[in-house]
Amino acid sequence: MAYLRQSVSLDLDTDVTHQCHLHKTRDGHSIGIIEFSKPSYILKWGDLEYFRRRTEEFSVMPLPECINAMIIDIRNIVAFLDNEVPIIPWRLLEEECPIRLVVPQDRLEYYAGLFEPTWLTSDVETAIQEIRQFMDMFVH
Repeated sequence: MAYLRQSVSLDLDTDVTHQCHLHKTRDGHSIGIIEFSKPSYILKWGDLEYFRRRTEEFSVMPLPECINAMIIDIRNIVAFLDNEVPIIPWRLLEEECPIRLVVPQDRLEYYAGLFEPTWLTSDVETAIQEIRQFMDMFVH
């Protein structure tokens, strides 16, 4: 007798997309930059799971080593996120790696009430500069 199997999909029902970039400091530290986009205003479970999966997998990808810091750009997300959205990778929190959230300028105050205010900025270049200064101060 054959055991019954049901076909399932690991694809998520979401309109969220992302782009990943890598920045190397002069000392060879890797800063991962992930930029999310979501055109619609309603957040669904698939959206939340997409954020979690992508940031978690990016934080542990060997590039050739795992990243030492992460910049998460959510400027192109129309919906407002809250502190229940699993957007910060656990590994980075546990290892106390530098994290920056890039948010729209007009939402800085809103997100300061939800996330660590020192993590927030409205510009990717500023986020890179802050992380570089932080990481380089331990070496030079």
